[in-house]
Amino acid sequence: MSQASRTQASDQSAAVRWVYRIVMLGGLALLWRLNAPGHMSVDSILALHEGRFHARETWNPAIFGWLLGLGDSIVPGQALSMGVSAAILFGTWALMGNLRPRASWLGVLLALAALTLPQVLIYPAIVWKDVWFTEATIAGFVLAAFAVKAPIPAARWGLLALSAASFAVGGLLRQNGLILAGAAAVALAWAGSSRGWRSSTLGAAVWLAGVLVGVLVLSVVAQPQGSGKIDTGAGRGVRIIQMYDLVGAASLAPLPFHHLDKFDPTLDDKVRAGARRAYSPERVDKLDEDPALGAGLWSPPPEVIRDEWLDLLVQHPGIYLKVRAADFRQVFAPPIIDRCLPIHLGADGPAPAMRDLKLAKRWTQDDQRLLNYVTYFLDTPAYSHVTYALVALVAGVLLLWRREPADIVVAGLMGGSLAFVASFFFITIACDYRYLYLVDMAAITGVLYLALDPVLTRPKGRRRARS
Repeated sequence: MSQASRTQASDQSAAVRWVYRIVMLGGLALLWRLNAPGHMSVDSILALHEGRFHARETWNPAIFGWLLGLGDSIVPGQALSMGVSAAILFGTWALMGNLRPRASWLGVLLALAALTLPQVLIYPAIVWKDVWFTEATIAGFVLAAFAVKAPIPAARWGLLALSAASFAVGGLLRQNGLILAGAAAVALAWAGSSRGWRSSTLGAAVWLAGVLVGVLVLSVVAQPQGSGKIDTGAGRGVRIIQMYDLVGAASLAPLPFHHLDKFDPTLDDKVRAGARRAYSPERVDKLDEDPALGAGLWSPPPEVIRDEWLDLLVQHPGIYLKVRAADFRQVFAPPIIDRCLPIHLGADGPAPAMRDLKLAKRWTQDDQRLLNYVTYFLDTPAYSHVTYALVALVAGVLLLWRREPADIVVAGLMGGSLAFVASFFFITIACDYRYLYLVDMAAITGVLYLALDPVLTRPKGRRRARS
């Protein structure tokens, strides 16, 4: 290619990047125009209540209320927190154009198409920990991708530090989200292997240790009630999973439940009697419809439930896997998506918390229009985790075929999101669409990245990462 041709190609790529950034900025402005000041569900309202009044009241991640409290202390309400989180997503996507030496108009076209999806146009305006976790994770991977391309060591480690902080926040918003930090560490080691696997693996291990230190520090500091002991709210969640599994198993077979019987001779009978009418693979909340069953399951100490659950795994693995498969199907490929909270619009929550926050229940004509818009996508491949998991898989394979350093890191996002989805086989307790929102956005990120430079050849002598 002649010098004139190279200059022309460079100028065109620069123009494409600017248009791509303008599209992303326009997308952020449109999201704000349609959704401000942000949509809030019960979880959001309670987390904001924790943040404003500095009290730990729920088993939401402590950092969720803490972050909302920070935003609320500057601008009362959820608007600032929602705007910052959405800006992180669209800003990350806008910067992604600089990861490649070329830029194609295909990236602009697909960015415009992505802006039509409810997952992009509406979801970032919903104040949910799952949305914030997704945005933090995508930002963390893109920062890591910039790091492996940075020629200056100080810039490289600075970007890696920001990336580690992003993963630490994400890991506290979603505990199983630390799977993504592991995937990123593997990608960093691989991307820097041109300097030798020993050196790159050590660097990736140091980075991962930084993520874990960040998690530990934030676990103490990022609490709505103020710094203190590490938050232990996750322990309640583990117990709920175990109880859900036991009731699901009892709905399939009359298991003996020796540990429950030893604690209370009537408790195992209550579980067997209530299991068939109370268990639903759609969500654990149905157990609350049987007060006797719910109260009975919460009466034993945690070790009794734990030992009974371990017996289920060891002695009846087939029943356990059958229950888990039914639960996982509901969250990954729900037969009736309308039952799985595919979207939340407006603002609503417990009356006492709304009153304390001086918030009114909100449902406007704009919210109704957005709901009508979302219904065009429900029950289509555009609103299916299965679709996006397949897209992420294909994108990851293509990126590993080209296998430049930044490609490997972005491929780590694809693989990590699939591993995150798989983890829900063991932990899901409800089929809400937001739980696997990450895989949708990871797939969209991968497609945008590939579309910005769709050339998949691997020229000889291509420069490898230094980190």
